[in-house]
Amino acid sequence: MVEGFMNRSAVLKWEEMYDARLSMMNRDYMVDDWSKRSDDYSESRKTDNYRYGRSVHEILFKNGVVSPKTRMIEVGSGPGTFVIPFADKISHVTAVEPADGMKERIRENAKEAGLSNFDILSSIWQEVDVDGLSKSYNLTISSTVIWMFRDIVEQIRRMEKVSSGYCCLCAGIDSKTHTGDELWNALLGDKPRPTFPEYPLTYDILYEEGIHPEVRIIEHESRRSPENIMKMHQVFYNLFTDMNPDKEEIIRDHVMNHLENGQYVMRFKTAVIWWKARDM
Repeated sequence: MVEGFMNRSAVLKWEEMYDARLSMMNRDYMVDDWSKRSDDYSESRKTDNYRYGRSVHEILFKNGVVSPKTRMIEVGSGPGTFVIPFADKISHVTAVEPADGMKERIRENAKEAGLSNFDILSSIWQEVDVDGLSKSYNLTISSTVIWMFRDIVEQIRRMEKVSSGYCCLCAGIDSKTHTGDELWNALLGDKPRPTFPEYPLTYDILYEEGIHPEVRIIEHESRRSPENIMKMHQVFYNLFTDMNPDKEEIIRDHVMNHLENGQYVMRFKTAVIWWKARDM
């Protein structure tokens, strides 16, 4: 990592992987794509009563990062990834989320959980006025969003700008599943699969920035209905190829052949990375 600190190789690698992924795609993700995925994403995050979010909260609580007085802002909340499992344990949560479908799921899931101590900032993170929110929160947190930022260092600094306490990135260690290559090859042949850089590259980028974060690893899973996982695959693969009835049938067959007790299960490892926000 000392070498990386000298030549900023981690940032360059991040940018190269981002550009390579974009070059493989028919088009990049749009906000509407996330609205289309709001049902499947919500079902995924609710697995085992929000086990993923609750596990992250438990780590941060044990290490003094959050308390009942904490005000938190979540970058790219989706259906309430951290809004729901954190809101009943801290003072307030602001969800930064642009997709209408996701915002609707946040409201539904919060109502179901009996939570009201949250608000929604309807925007992509890059357009949020961080100067106006400077040091308004005790924690800035994000999960499954940072790979969308080519200018990763700038967005990390913006996260620090709004926090008077800590920043936390939850970064996937290996987003592939045991069936990922199988379905990709069936639909796209030998076309290279895209890479979604997260951990440990995020750690190296922080190190290059002079940040020495704490890290804990968690294991978790998501369970989705066949209908929702098929929708997820259709939205994803439509970014790389033109979907048609034959390809939709390939997805259907794949899903139905990999169900566990009627559900499609994906297992993950995630790095919970946090550090004291610097003055920006």
